[in-house]
Amino acid sequence: MKLGWKRKLFVVAGILLSIVVIIYVVLILTMDKPPIAEFDSCQVILGKAKRVNADVYSPEYYRNAEKKYQAALIEWKIQNEKVFFARDFTKAKELILTAIIKAQEANSSSGSNKNSLKMKYLKEIELMKRKLDNYHDVFIHLPLKVSVRKNYEFGKLSLEQGLNAFVKGDIMLATKRLNEGKMRISIADKDVNALLKEYFIDFSKWQNQFAATIRLSAQNNSYAFIVDKIKHKGYLYYNGKLSKEYDVEFGRNWIGDKHYAGDKATPEGMYRITKKKSNGESGYHKALLINYPNEADYATFNSRKRQGLISKNSHIGGLIEIHGNGGKGDDWTAGCVALTDNDIDELFSRVSVGTPITIVGSMKSLSELLN
Repeated sequence: MKLGWKRKLFVVAGILLSIVVIIYVVLILTMDKPPIAEFDSCQVILGKAKRVNADVYSPEYYRNAEKKYQAALIEWKIQNEKVFFARDFTKAKELILTAIIKAQEANSSSGSNKNSLKMKYLKEIELMKRKLDNYHDVFIHLPLKVSVRKNYEFGKLSLEQGLNAFVKGDIMLATKRLNEGKMRISIADKDVNALLKEYFIDFSKWQNQFAATIRLSAQNNSYAFIVDKIKHKGYLYYNGKLSKEYDVEFGRNWIGDKHYAGDKATPEGMYRITKKKSNGESGYHKALLINYPNEADYATFNSRKRQGLISKNSHIGGLIEIHGNGGKGDDWTAGCVALTDNDIDELFSRVSVGTPITIVGSMKSLSELLN
């Protein structure tokens, strides 16, 4: 009897064990499996995208692919921490498939985007070069702060480094250097434009003055001399037509009109030669004395005194000349206009007492100079 019960017990235990094994096998066979192949595939595609610099040329696609890949990894880890038969990798599969699609898009678009970036780079580098050309050709003489000049020079160096990188095919480095150069040049341009915008408020007055001087030369069939401060040029006209141009230098505070004696500024306005100095009369080889201050200068000077813009003890100054000893490559005079000795010799031989001398900030508008 006892043996029968034992046999029955073994049979029941065997049946139960078989059922457990069957259930376990079924769970193993039917449980959700992680997308291992998809993860491997995504890693390969992302690696390829990285090698073709998709993170630079197709950054949005590449970042999205990376983001989805990382999210899929996190989801996989969450599911792995569960009991095996409770794991559900559906979300991880969706995320990794999206990552694969984005990585493929990053790969396929990076080539065309690279070409577009090259074109954009070339356009922007050309724009920056024009700004630097303006600085060196037009604004190099401006009395700028040291920090402004340093920004221009750093910008120029960055652009040169960027061009070298571009030629070598390193678009990433080229773009980085371009952006560095753009930033420095933009900062410098902002300072220069603020200075010039204020200065060019008088452009309409300058325009009237130099136009009147040219007309006077044409009407009298005679010489007239016009000084363009921005260009640092002196233009000799005869019979209303340009005859010769000269490089000129000024006082160090040349931007703006002269306000008082000793301010190292060169006056602006319409003048005439009152005396020609040679044979040792001038300490600057030869000189052409002009009638500064004239009536307009006195009126401006007295008005500024009344407004408290200059000291009541200030004097208006005088003895403004066009003289020699120039060619130093710098603005060094006390307010006069300096030419080289050879140029003053030539100018001296052509003009006479009474010849119109007009000094203006610029003969071109600010927009013309900038463009």
